[in-house]
This record gives sequence, structure tokens and C-alpha cells, in this order.
Amino acid sequence: MRSSPRHSNRRSGFTLIELMISVSLLGIIGVMLTSVLVRQQRFHRAVANVTDARARMRDIATIMPTDLRSVSTAGKDLLAISDTSMQFRSFLGASIMCRFASATIIDLPPKSLASGNVLTAWINPPAPNDIVYLYDDGTAGGNIDDSWAPFTISDTSSSTNAANCPTTTTPPFTTAADNAARRYQLTLATAPVQARVKVGAPIRFAREVRYSIYQASDAQWYVGFQRCTPNLVYGLAGACGTREVLAGPVLAGAADTLTSGLFFVYYNKAGTRLLALVNTDTIASVGVGVRTTSSSLLKATTRSGGAMVGGDSLRFTIGFRNRI
Repeated sequence: MRSSPRHSNRRSGFTLIELMISVSLLGIIGVMLTSVLVRQQRFHRAVANVTDARARMRDIATIMPTDLRSVSTAGKDLLAISDTSMQFRSFLGASIMCRFASATIIDLPPKSLASGNVLTAWINPPAPNDIVYLYDDGTAGGNIDDSWAPFTISDTSSSTNAANCPTTTTPPFTTAADNAARRYQLTLATAPVQARVKVGAPIRFAREVRYSIYQASDAQWYVGFQRCTPNLVYGLAGACGTREVLAGPVLAGAADTLTSGLFFVYYNKAGTRLLALVNTDTIASVGVGVRTTSSSLLKATTRSGGAMVGGDSLRFTIGFRNRI
């Protein structure tokens, strides 16, 4: 008689020790993966901050030279300067006098004419508190007493009304083909002398602006831009409005150009640096420097000479027109 085989009552599975080891290994792997992901996230955030800082610096390299190239030191366009700030008149564009709509309202030709001629052009459209310079013929014959008369713009408007700068002006600046074109009107704070500012007179547009370094509420330093209300007293600076951030954070402002986040260095026509900034007439060019920094830049950049390099820099030089 054959005996039946014996069956074991033990079940296969993990022991408590094996489970503890597995959980410990999973925990270690999870911590390592989390640490890697956090470092990657910080790195990409820092790289994004670096890219943003450099983009803002490129904006400065585009915007500030455009404003500075129009400055005339002989024309007293530099209004208030220091090693870390500049306030000046930036010229926006030009046009011609098309018509006096009233004692204080002047018409400009459209920017786009059917003939292809360009009689009105600007970088930015004129706005209230900008300055318009009208060419004043004076009273004497010739150009012995001709001048650029400044007026503050109190209001601007545009429309497709063909009555503004009409085809009937002498000489005509528009034709029937321009009747649907958008044209501009400027309201001036004071009335020009119409006997001296004549139809066809050149017009120049300017805006008083200020670039400076400042410390914001977050205790960081930034390069700021301000639009200012012009002071029509010749050569005097006006009051400036709210700052807009152009770049930052940057190194803290300091009189020493070796450590400042924003600095201006002024030169005469011989290329000699001017240390006394009382007489702006002798300034022929300006060197502009910006140095950015932040904790994110420290995380995204590498070591140099044993210390972390936490910033970037930009420098350029602009020559002024009509320099002495």
C-alpha cells in the first residue's frame, strides 16, 4: 500500500527583514531622485534668470544708445548728470508744419503718403509733456535770428479727417490719394507766433528722460528709466515720474565705477576722461557700463579663482552730436 505524499503548510513570501531592506532601498532611491530633480529645477530656474538678465542688458544696449545719439552738448541737452545717472532730452523724430488748426493746435502730414515721400517720422509717437521744437524764422531777413522755439505738448490726437492737413495748403503736402490716411494734431501749452512759425516749417520732437540706478523695496538694485516733465527754462532739468525697470538686479550703486552696477564715464573730444562734471559743453562722449548680479546667477555660473562668479557685464560708448 502506497503512502500519500506529505504536503508542507509553509507559504512562500518575504520575510520582515527583506521587507525592511526593500523599503529602505526604495526610500534611498526616492531621496536621490528628488534631490536630482530639485537641483535640476533650481538650475533651469537660474538659467532662465540669466537669460532674462542678458535680454534686459541687450534692451539697454539698444534703447539707451538710440536716446543718447541724438544728444547735443552744445545745445544743452544734457540736463543733470552724475557717475550713476543721466537726465537729458532724447529726440524722437521730425515732421513739418502743415497747418495751424487754431492758435495752439498744429497739423502734421500723415506718416505714409501716396507719393512715397516721408514728411513725418518718429521712434515713438509724441505724447503729452513731450517737447516740440518749431523752427522760428524770426523777424529779420535771412537766418540771423532764426531759432528752434520749444513748446510743451499738452495733448495729441489722430484721425482720418482730410480737413487736417488738407490738400489746399500752400504748398500742398497731401493729395486726394491721401484723404483716407491717418494724420496727427498736436495741442501746445502756449501759442506760437504764427507770423514767425510758417507753414512748411520743420518740427522736431523731444522727450526728457532719466536713466539711473536705484534700490527697490526688495532691497535689490536695478537700472531704472523715467519720463520727466520738461522745464522749458534753457538747460534746467524737470521733475521725473515713476521709474520703470530696465535691468536687474545689478550690483549696488556706488560712485566708484569699479564696483557700481550702473556707471557713466564722460570724455572730451580728445578722449580724456572728465572728472569734473560742472560744464557739460565739453563732453563729447559717454561710456556706459552695467553689471548684473543675483543669487540665481551664482547658482547657474561657475567658479573663477576659487570664488563664484555671480554676474554679467555690458559696456559701450556713445558719441554726442554738435560737440565742442
